[in-house]
Amino acid sequence: MSQQVTLFLQDKQLLLVLDNFEHLLEATPYVADLLSLCPDLSVLVTSRVPLRLRAEQILPLTPLPLADAICERLDRLPLAIELAAMHVNTFSLPELYDRLTHRLALLRDGPRDLPTRQQTMEEAIAWSYDLLSEKEQQCFQALGVFVGGWTLEAAEAVCQTGEEKTPEETILALAALVDASLVQGDIPLAGPARFGMLELMREYALQRLHAAGEEESYQRRHAAYYAQLAERASSEVPGQSVQDALLLQEVPNSRAAIGWAIEQQDVALGLQLARFCLGSWLSQGRISEAEGTLERVLTLSRQSGAQSVLFAPRAVVLYAFGSILLGRGKTERAQAVAREALSRAQRSGDHCGICSALANLGQLAQRGGNLDEAAAFFAESDEHATLGGCSDLRGITLRNLAELARLRGDLVRATALYEQALVIVGAKGMTFNIALFTTLLGHLASQQHNYALAKSRYRESLVVFRSFDSPTFMAWCLEGLAAALTAERQYAQAARFCAAAVTMRKQMQTPLPSSERDAFEQTMATAKAALGEPAFAEEWTTGTELTQDQAIDYALSDACT
Repeated sequence: MSQQVTLFLQDKQLLLVLDNFEHLLEATPYVADLLSLCPDLSVLVTSRVPLRLRAEQILPLTPLPLADAICERLDRLPLAIELAAMHVNTFSLPELYDRLTHRLALLRDGPRDLPTRQQTMEEAIAWSYDLLSEKEQQCFQALGVFVGGWTLEAAEAVCQTGEEKTPEETILALAALVDASLVQGDIPLAGPARFGMLELMREYALQRLHAAGEEESYQRRHAAYYAQLAERASSEVPGQSVQDALLLQEVPNSRAAIGWAIEQQDVALGLQLARFCLGSWLSQGRISEAEGTLERVLTLSRQSGAQSVLFAPRAVVLYAFGSILLGRGKTERAQAVAREALSRAQRSGDHCGICSALANLGQLAQRGGNLDEAAAFFAESDEHATLGGCSDLRGITLRNLAELARLRGDLVRATALYEQALVIVGAKGMTFNIALFTTLLGHLASQQHNYALAKSRYRESLVVFRSFDSPTFMAWCLEGLAAALTAERQYAQAARFCAAAVTMRKQMQTPLPSSERDAFEQTMATAKAALGEPAFAEEWTTGTELTQDQAIDYALSDACT
């Protein structure tokens, strides 16, 4: 038969279409023979797995563009959208959207004239899953515990169990899953490769993992990996630290891991993961989420009586929780939390815990205008940070001392303390904190009328905050830059940046802190008086229409040097 087909096609100029070829891969050599023996023949193959022929040119078929898709919750897959559309006579679109949390159960009962594998989404995925080897199926199931993607290192940590799998097996299994279109890979020019699953694939993987009775085991490995990543993030060992930009990518995984740890009442994992999440909560302005999750973790820690474990992570979490309460105006609650934390830490001899509680009490005293009391708390807090080797907290204690010095008008001492703090966070590779302290140094430079240095500091921080996609902190820098430009009588640029900053804060729903409001309003009033109402209004409109990137690019341009 193969010879007859070859003879028939040999002298013809035709396009041969071979559909769903992934189930016929053993016939791949015959396709190669056809191409070599039939010079005018072209072959179009649809397959979820590449044929790996030398003449093969692969055209990946990705989900529909967002603008053309009915529902993002369906991964923009045409078959999924078609199956969901079968229910529009039963549910309104909002009802259908809400019910798509468990998609596979709903995406079925397709047209009877379609092949069985296209009548339900589950069968469509199973069509590829059943072609996998047993080890590839196990790997696919395990990868379902990841949320928002993963690195090769993460896959190896979670999928490789004991001595039964080698790192090479995990790599080969992952490569096979990419070939089968069950996993997508993103290979950047710099940085680690990243992989991910469509949510429908992930739901199927978790379904199979649960059926195998292995869900809890792999969820624990997943949470343990991100807890270990949290430790590396704060490591001072050369070559062990993790870049903040990578940590930001892992926010969905860390959020899922901390939720699982709390559900399992695992205090140690919960505390480690909470510390991991702090930077992302701060940079993304997720303050309500931070407050709720930290309270759950700390309540679990208190109820378990596990006061003697993980002093440093617990101290950092307590400090962050107290600061969040204070920042949200919950001073009485913040006071109660700090006092209780101090009492517990003193009883257990936990220097890091004492340090964090005293730091919160100092902030409370400072907020109340009791600067001498605040100074005593901050000084003692710094002593305990040194005694306990609490490197995570040392930058915080120095920042508190610096801010107090600034309030007292000692700008030289404040600058020296901030620079000392900057060295500490710089040595730990804490990129986001580096930008925080650099911005604060910009404020101090501006207060000392060194506007060129202030602008340089703000621009340096803007680059970092943009890499973290942190509009609130970008707005903070633009507000400082506007003040410096106003002092230099560059009123038009200042007005634009004021408008851009206001727009960013509105979008993020993070209003300017009351302590900074007067200074910002004075900047705007000065610019308006200098420009006049019509010109100011024109510049303000221009600023509000700038995108985030346009505002930052303008701030980094020569127009603002």
